[in-house]
Amino acid sequence: MTITLGRKTRKHRGKSGLQLVRELAAAEQKVASLTAGIDQIAAERNEANERADKTALDLDTARKAIQQLEDTVRLRDQEITDLKRKVDIGVKAEHVIAKTQELPADEIRRHCATPVPLHQAPFATTDPAHVPAWALRD
Repeated sequence: MTITLGRKTRKHRGKSGLQLVRELAAAEQKVASLTAGIDQIAAERNEANERADKTALDLDTARKAIQQLEDTVRLRDQEITDLKRKVDIGVKAEHVIAKTQELPADEIRRHCATPVPLHQAPFATTDPAHVPAWALRD
């Protein structure tokens, strides 16, 4: 005789064939959707990499342009400094000339600004065979 204590004994049954086919179809669908998602993410990643490469090239070009502009500004500043120095030297030279010369600076400029033809020069001679004393041999 068997004694049962309130529990029913059942046989364990596995899933039916239809359930297995449905689960397989669902798993295949899930794999297909995940694969499509992976492909989409890979395409987006590739596009982002291309944009990053293009941006890096643009950045490099911009850096080179900025470097050229900085070099140009540096050269311009150096030229301005040189010109200021030359003007300062010229002004100081005019002051020295004005203090040390008997003639006014305006008159010196007037005489220096107009060139004299060679035949009108004060050292010119009318005798072409004339040899100055300093050119004679001892």
